[in-house]
Amino acid sequence: MAGFDFEFTYTAAQEAIVRVCLSAGRARAHKLGLSWRWRHPQSRRCIVRVDGHSRTIDLLGYRLERDLPLVAEGCPVEGLSPAQRARIGRGLAEMMLRGRHVEQDGPMVLRGVRETSYYYPPYDYDCPSAPQLHARLSVTEDLIVAWNFGEIAPEVLLEELHTACELVLEELVNKRAKKLSFAQLIAAAAEAGLFHGAHDSEPSTTELLEDLKDLRKNVRHRAAEGARPWLEKRWEHVSVCLERLVRHVNEQNSQSPVTPR
Repeated sequence: MAGFDFEFTYTAAQEAIVRVCLSAGRARAHKLGLSWRWRHPQSRRCIVRVDGHSRTIDLLGYRLERDLPLVAEGCPVEGLSPAQRARIGRGLAEMMLRGRHVEQDGPMVLRGVRETSYYYPPYDYDCPSAPQLHARLSVTEDLIVAWNFGEIAPEVLLEELHTACELVLEELVNKRAKKLSFAQLIAAAAEAGLFHGAHDSEPSTTELLEDLKDLRKNVRHRAAEGARPWLEKRWEHVSVCLERLVRHVNEQNSQSPVTPR
């Protein structure tokens, strides 16, 4: 479990936006099983407290960065354009992200921002040395967040996790060879010693990926059921496994010899 709070002040003109954004933050936090509470020790001075699982808090931050500008934009405030309102909503998301990771000496001041400067994804899938894979995994991250908010069918996430794992394994063990099956990629990665690091409480990586492979095949080609209960139990294990494999991609590419010109 983890928790933090962030404190800020705001103006009378921003009050309506703050009110709807705080309510939106609480609704999204509750959707994830997190606690989101706030109090006003003084007029227009607010302290927000967020408690829950650390990675789940990062899921919340990822979503608020997208949602609060939209929520704020739809809040009618005289004298503020929709674009100005959206920037204020993004500013509140920025304060949540900042408060999550940076110790504050005093209350922050709510200001509109064009983009957030603090960004902490729930899973580290960045692999800039493999640009195509790097771009593709941003889709995976979006769908993991959408799954946690009940916005996509389990079959969609199952297919996406299978695709993401397959692409990362291809990058790791099959850059120049003919196409391998998913089972062959798993075997090659295991033989290369890439599956170390799972905790004792987790299934082995080989077992996890083989289960993913078999279930995805049955769901996709035989219209089998079972995607939802399996994902409810295993989606986070696969997400963490994918993060470890991406780390191997970065380590592997950093050690690759530079081809002389």
